[in-house]
Amino acid sequence: MHPPEIDSLLGMGTIGHNHLLGAARKSFGPAGGGGAGAAGAVEAGIRLLCMAWAEFPLNVPLAAQVESLSRKSSFVSRFLGSRAIRLAGRIARVRQSGGEAAQRLFDAGRFGELDACFASLAMREGALAVAPQAVMLQSMLSRWEWLEAFVRGPVARADADLADALLPDILLASRRYGEAVSACEKLVSLFGLPVAGLRLATARAGAGDIAVAQAVLGRVLADNPAHVTALLALDGLSFPARRDVRLPGKCVVSIYSYNKSGELARTLESVLASDLGPDVGDVRVRVLVNGSEDDSLAVAETARGRFAGDMDVVALPVNVGAPAARNWLLDAARREGADWIAYLDDDVLVPADWLRGLAAGTVDFPDAGVWGCRVADALSPSLTQHADGFLLDRDDAAGQGGAVALQEPGVECLIPDFLTCRRLCASVTGCCHLFRVDTLSANNGFDLGFSPSQFDDLDSDLRLLLGGRPAAYLGDVSVTHLRPANPFMHQSESLRLLGENHRALLEARHEGHLDRLLAIQAGIVNADLAARRARLDVAG
Repeated sequence: MHPPEIDSLLGMGTIGHNHLLGAARKSFGPAGGGGAGAAGAVEAGIRLLCMAWAEFPLNVPLAAQVESLSRKSSFVSRFLGSRAIRLAGRIARVRQSGGEAAQRLFDAGRFGELDACFASLAMREGALAVAPQAVMLQSMLSRWEWLEAFVRGPVARADADLADALLPDILLASRRYGEAVSACEKLVSLFGLPVAGLRLATARAGAGDIAVAQAVLGRVLADNPAHVTALLALDGLSFPARRDVRLPGKCVVSIYSYNKSGELARTLESVLASDLGPDVGDVRVRVLVNGSEDDSLAVAETARGRFAGDMDVVALPVNVGAPAARNWLLDAARREGADWIAYLDDDVLVPADWLRGLAAGTVDFPDAGVWGCRVADALSPSLTQHADGFLLDRDDAAGQGGAVALQEPGVECLIPDFLTCRRLCASVTGCCHLFRVDTLSANNGFDLGFSPSQFDDLDSDLRLLLGGRPAAYLGDVSVTHLRPANPFMHQSESLRLLGENHRALLEARHEGHLDRLLAIQAGIVNADLAARRARLDVAG
């Protein structure tokens, strides 16, 4: 059992190193006051700390905390095997060194020089001294081949248990499931099933052993019913997502673009090659060239000439900004009697079945206000830019320096298979999302106060949530964003200031009814999870 103070955080998911650490710290709070719930709070906090450490075993301060707690509380040995506790003690004594040079290369975008830099540092300083930063930075870049050689070689020679702790994530992120199975079985023998079972189940499912994966997840949940990510994974395996749904009525796939002709060309090539046929729906494509000064209009016209389906191109004389462009496209769809509008940014690549996946979500979550997906990074495919977003309570939002803040545990995770669930949440990305035209129109579209861009999609999602229509995250649909993720971008001062201004506007709009939004979010998330538990119980 765990104290109610962390219910909302655990309901968001039970993955993500920093997310789990935050939940652990919050769980320890009630323990300070003593009383009947103190032991339960300590137990929950220690469990979450152990889970967080397993997410990134090279967190030296956390390893030291785990080792220290193991001498004070028997709860640690309940969640971690003795070998893992001894490993924590060895990691706690690691002295990191030489990281400044690698960090400078990373910050400068000189990623091609990192391999040689870390190899040289490991030779000079030792593999363990270099490992925390090497694993962190190279994982963010999806440098799995280099990391595998590093872990199987220098790291394994320095500490075989640490190599066993690190290798499963490398293989799972690379989707090498057959090899990952044996690596994850070693991980279970090291960390124990309650902590490592999700990874073993993921490997088994990827290798095609669905029944075994379900059994493993069932054992994880029997030990920890609050493991929401394991629950979502088991539900997804037991009730696979459909791909045979047709959107009823007309759908307009709407793309707006400003001065991104190269990205627009790739986006249109991807979209027009995807499945937009009559078995998906009555689909039309519309491109709004938003006052572009490059050759975007010619790119769109060329794509229209090659497309066998229904497509039109509209050019505006000036850049009206993202919210106004979205509203113009919404009005056009409404006037021609469309039932659905799917928005795509001008710098995304979609899979062939993206619209089928979104259509299936409208059946699974008919009362949602918007349906969205996972957004992967083009530079680092394992990196997630956006997944399912949830509002933090006032205290946790303040801890992040704001009055209204969104938590996306999935963006910390570098194993995409952990994020393939379909669930209700507070917000989804604006890179690719589907609306009912009448619902979005009744919600007054997108707020022009957020022009030219930033936060207009989040503001729309929160207004929909306030009206009882949550967002539906469809993690089995993944699009690739050509714009690099924040760790790889250097934002201009003007964009930074614009973002700050728009965040202030967002907070001014929603801080006054945040408690109501949080209550609606909690009710929706809890009801959704309860329904999944109930149907799994019925299914046996």
